[in-house]
Amino acid sequence: MSAPGYSLEAWRRLRERKGQQPESSKPAEPTLAEIPPDAEMDDGITLGCWNGERFVSWADWIVGTTFTRAPSPEADAELEAAAYIAECGATRVWLVRDGDRWLMFASKKSASTRRRDFASPWLDHAKRTAEAWYGAASKGWTEQRSKQGAA
Repeated sequence: MSAPGYSLEAWRRLRERKGQQPESSKPAEPTLAEIPPDAEMDDGITLGCWNGERFVSWADWIVGTTFTRAPSPEADAELEAAAYIAECGATRVWLVRDGDRWLMFASKKSASTRRRDFASPWLDHAKRTAEAWYGAASKGWTEQRSKQGAA
């Protein structure tokens, strides 16, 4: 039985016919079939990982492995703004950046007070919390560039 035209195997065959390399520049990890059955192994390991030459303990493997995190476009956008303002129900809410955390200020009519029971390292979490406590942001969240206009 042949593989359907939209399968992963068909995609690989098409790439081979075109003579193109896969998009990733990083070499693919070997499959279990590509690891020799008589591969060397460290003595006394409970959890082993393939390091390209032999099976080593997980603790040794993790020390030699590098991990990278792709930058988040949302996190970069958050760094620009100093505060966000929204009308949540009948309450005006400010989320103000203070170092690496977001503080919440709320005002009904003229008095504005800081919520002493809330601080969050994540803007999305702060927005969700404000909307859970005070109601949905009727016109959305507007960005404020300076802290002077925020509180």
